[in-house]
Amino acid sequence: MRTMVIVSSLAMLLFATTASAVGPCPPANVLVNGSFDNGENGWTRWQAPWGAGNWAVEDCQCGTGCQPPCDPPMGHLFLNPGQAGSFGWYQRISVIPSEIYTLSGCWCGDVCAPGWAEVMMFTSTEGWSDADVVNRIDTGNAADIIVKKDGWGLNPPCAWDCEDIAYSLHPSGPGSLEIHATCAEIVVALKLGANPGAPWVCYDNLSLVPEPATMLLLGIPVLFLRRRRA
Repeated sequence: MRTMVIVSSLAMLLFATTASAVGPCPPANVLVNGSFDNGENGWTRWQAPWGAGNWAVEDCQCGTGCQPPCDPPMGHLFLNPGQAGSFGWYQRISVIPSEIYTLSGCWCGDVCAPGWAEVMMFTSTEGWSDADVVNRIDTGNAADIIVKKDGWGLNPPCAWDCEDIAYSLHPSGPGSLEIHATCAEIVVALKLGANPGAPWVCYDNLSLVPEPATMLLLGIPVLFLRRRRA
């Protein structure tokens, strides 16, 4: 009986410690202003030096057929006809190393013009400048691109209404966009480009949350689980 009390007490203590480290349930969104309800607050504009770019926060008149729905206002990136460029927004987010974070949200757009639209996510190393981050976004490391639409038929359809970004990656069923934080910072980047073209994309209700660490309960030492001798 005493052993059970000890185990129960340890489990409750560990659960309380885990819960306080992870945050409230559901876990708090560590990405700032993912709904663009406060304009561009929390987001930093970036642009490749060789082209144009247009940023706006407005009603893109996307549909509501996804969860969470695209609703005004939204982060709107677009190029005028004949323009060329690669640009967008990004956030540098402080996180807990070794935690797993999940990104969710919705988007709509038309890159048939042609062009490309992307959501990128990667961990950055200590000492990176904003210029280092922008260079990595602009370069377009394939491993950093978690969701992409383009006007060349590689990731159809090239025009889409409100859609979960996880569904865009896993169209055959529910999916998730996860990253293992190997460092203390994660970069979430939104990207639009053409060379040239007139594509557009809108982002809304983006959320980055840590996974609950309740599996730590399995780490209770086995010695506490041994039965007391009679």
